[in-house]
Amino acid sequence: MLNVTSNIDQFARSLSDAAQNQLPFALALALNDTANDVKLDEERRLPAQLDRPTPFTRRGLFVQRASKRRPIAVIAFKTIQARYLEKLATGGVRRPRGRALLVPVNQRRNQYGNMTRGTVARLLAKKDVFSGAPGGSTNGSGQGRRTGGIYQRLRNGRLRLLVAYADRATYEKQLTFRRDARRQAERVLPAHLARRLAQAWESRRR
Repeated sequence: MLNVTSNIDQFARSLSDAAQNQLPFALALALNDTANDVKLDEERRLPAQLDRPTPFTRRGLFVQRASKRRPIAVIAFKTIQARYLEKLATGGVRRPRGRALLVPVNQRRNQYGNMTRGTVARLLAKKDVFSGAPGGSTNGSGQGRRTGGIYQRLRNGRLRLLVAYADRATYEKQLTFRRDARRQAERVLPAHLARRLAQAWESRRR
């Protein structure tokens, strides 16, 4: 989340009393213009910083608008998107909220690199597919025991791992949202404020 605010005390002192009266309204409009610009800029950046982000991820940003009484504009990701994008912005380890993270192994992935919805249920509905952590080794040598996951039992008796269960996922820092958003806000806010103040001045009651 980025709070777009401006220290305008020095700027306000340079205005006439009449212009200062127009400043709170103009500032709120300028902050909202700035927030919209930041949102559009970040949405353009996402495909370059993430590997094939889904439409759901790209629609994750929202703007909380500023008002005359509350001159703060907030640009943030919605709760669900923020939950899984946080580690891409900071780096680190993400642990599953449920039992495990699902890692497709021998499964088709969609254009975004993910399993399609309903894949797990469809697999487990098959008679030769089961979920678990089978005993024995993966190579018959006693080395490297099988991981938990969804397996298919082949005709020759071997097991084929379809989806692996993982207890964590490690991420490198990829998103530079806060840095880029602040730079964009600092770049466009002065022009928006000047424009909105001029409009407020022209529309004032005389």
